[in-house]
Amino acid sequence: MNFLFYLLYILYFVGVFQLFSIGNFGISPSYPVIAIIYFLFLAKFVANKITINLNPIYSVKSLILLQVAAGASFLYVLSNYEAENIQFIKTYVHFLFLTSFPLFLGIFKIENKVWVNIIKIWLFLSIFINIFGIYQLFARAYDLPLAWIDLTNASLTALDDTNEPYQQLSLKFKNFYRATSIFSEPSALAGYNLTIIGFMIYPMFKSGSIAILKSKKFLNFIFVLSALSLFVTFSLTGVLGLVFLAIAYFIYNKGINYKRIFQILIAVIILIIIGDFFIIKFFDTSLLELFYTRISSLLGITSHSIVGESFDTRSNNFASSVELWLRSPIIGIGLGQTKHLGEIGYSDFAVMHSLIETGIIGGLIFLSLFFLNLVEYLSLRSSFHKLKPDTIFLLNASFYALVILTMTNFLTSNSFVGLALWSMMGVIYSILTNAKIELGYDARPVWFFKKKSPF
Repeated sequence: MNFLFYLLYILYFVGVFQLFSIGNFGISPSYPVIAIIYFLFLAKFVANKITINLNPIYSVKSLILLQVAAGASFLYVLSNYEAENIQFIKTYVHFLFLTSFPLFLGIFKIENKVWVNIIKIWLFLSIFINIFGIYQLFARAYDLPLAWIDLTNASLTALDDTNEPYQQLSLKFKNFYRATSIFSEPSALAGYNLTIIGFMIYPMFKSGSIAILKSKKFLNFIFVLSALSLFVTFSLTGVLGLVFLAIAYFIYNKGINYKRIFQILIAVIILIIIGDFFIIKFFDTSLLELFYTRISSLLGITSHSIVGESFDTRSNNFASSVELWLRSPIIGIGLGQTKHLGEIGYSDFAVMHSLIETGIIGGLIFLSLFFLNLVEYLSLRSSFHKLKPDTIFLLNASFYALVILTMTNFLTSNSFVGLALWSMMGVIYSILTNAKIELGYDARPVWFFKKKSPF
């Protein structure tokens, strides 16, 4: 079964493509793999080959409540003739399919070595993903092959009511186009690189920590490439994410190596200056100047703004989201109804989307998933001396991943019914459960059939 997890987290990166579609819903390559994982888990449990944890981490119970709250939102759908019953059923089935993934990984055992290997795979893949993203800067400016990728997943075009292929989104500034690599937009590439940087914080900043890659220089190379790729996304998600990671690092770590931090900070500044020099040379644009103009205009320091600034659009989306939520503030308007009952296709923020479609009940439960997991991580911090090195590394790596998930879903994006959120939540649930069991936590494992005593 371990191979299926490796395959799943590789196929994660081709979610913008589809194997086939059912109506306007695209079946990405990851979905059949998840279905097989579900089947094998249940088959092994029924065959009495594995146990199930009846006392999992707290947020697993909240996840079950969220599934119930999402189902309860159907009451509003039944009471509103404008709502679409079939759309609710399709979206609810999809939601259950996705949210069952962290649920399964919280109650079934997955060895930590699987997650260590998956992080290694992601680090290696980041080299190719980021090199391709940087190549696209030149490809778009000089009309080279693969400058743009047509994204075939029907789910991407469903909200636009079009059957045309969905092309990557990237604003142009003179000859410079924001980097996207294999993702649909620059912010998605930025979020990915923030996660990659989060994976590397512990081994890079903590002296004497485990080496997830044999060569420290190779790890530094991946870090430099990720930082450069993050820079050329020209994304405020990237800037905000770095701030969140820095705060999280000082909160979660003891014995901070300030010398190492200073060295890497100087290296990153030099890297950005060199990168900006080449951007000016090849694309006649200073990305540092664009960042300054964009951030200073948002802070009200200057009156100038950049073309295509999304802040006002997101602000209007938030206001429309609040209006739509107030139509049914307690139980929500029902899953999949935002497009049909409101002026927006979807909310730009997952937390608002949860409020709109599952009400204050589902919204608070959704918030509790992040809060409870953060509390779990902070409570485990004092027990690191009792844990294995691999477990400590995984707790650090997944903690920073959770910080980025929290930031993006609260402030910059919406993955409420999306694989990006729930696949990473699965990793988090599994790592937290393994750590607590390693510390002697009673997860109350049970067999499907009670095994008879040989005596």
